Amino acid sequence: MIRHGKGGGRQVTALFVAPLLALMLSACQTLPPPQRAETPPQLRLDVPFIAQDAYQCGPAALGMMLQWNGLPGNKEALVHEVWLPERQGALGIELKAAGRARGLLPYPVENPESLFSEIQAGHPVLVLQNLALKHWPVWHFAVVIGYRDDGERIVLHSGTDQATTSHWNRFVRTWARADYWGFVLLPPGELPARVEAEPLLQALAPMRTGALPHWQAAVARFPDNGRLRFGLANALWAADRREEALAAYERTVALAPELAPAWNNLAYARRDAGDDPGARQAVCRARELAPDSDNVRDSVAEITGGDGC
Repeated sequence: MIRHGKGGGRQVTALFVAPLLALMLSACQTLPPPQRAETPPQLRLDVPFIAQDAYQCGPAALGMMLQWNGLPGNKEALVHEVWLPERQGALGIELKAAGRARGLLPYPVENPESLFSEIQAGHPVLVLQNLALKHWPVWHFAVVIGYRDDGERIVLHSGTDQATTSHWNRFVRTWARADYWGFVLLPPGELPARVEAEPLLQALAPMRTGALPHWQAAVARFPDNGRLRFGLANALWAADRREEALAAYERTVALAPELAPAWNNLAYARRDAGDDPGARQAVCRARELAPDSDNVRDSVAEITGGDGC
């Protein structure tokens, strides 16, 4: 067992932790799994297993998620990428960043209903557990790959145990003590089973590698969301698909007319298309919406040739 801040730590005596956990869990009220777990009553995903070495549950869990996506997930290589020697562990933010760097979408899974929804959609879930007390944490990364008995038992790849089972009540309390932190890692074009526009925007915003198909899927799911449409327009522009980007910027300002950055970028897209009057109109609208923005001020000077609005 490892005691550490979310992703780092030192060894603790398992002889002490085990009875402590038993006492703590026996005093807890039973928490039933969501009713949706009854249909189907059991499910197990085919997810490759990687046994962890000491302190390295993060690289092992990430490697399993990558291999499930059909990508290389060599644990030793991932140690150098996400493992922090000073913490003797990995941070969740590093695991998500490693997924994004490979063109995968990390989307949060933060409650039991979402956990079962993702498993039933065929998506394994990487979770963080606190195996001890809230104020004396023992952090651990594992991959939920299924459940049994109407959700009464959870199936995980955890530590050195492949497809081990944990009683739901025990699992959910260790997960709750880690603030229900978890995520799926999805390939381009695939969205979570339970997806909302704002969390999706936040998950997509940091993406650089292979971002375009994710933005396209997001807009297909939420066609009237202006900020997601803006992200798609930027991704199209970065891919040098200028005509499509122009159309996406135009649609963005129609959906979100208060979004100054969209008007600013539309100005450049219009100028690129040879529409100088339209470019001036767009950048001046951006200036009206964001009069204190240095970026917009510079754009006004560039688009208008110093004449201003």
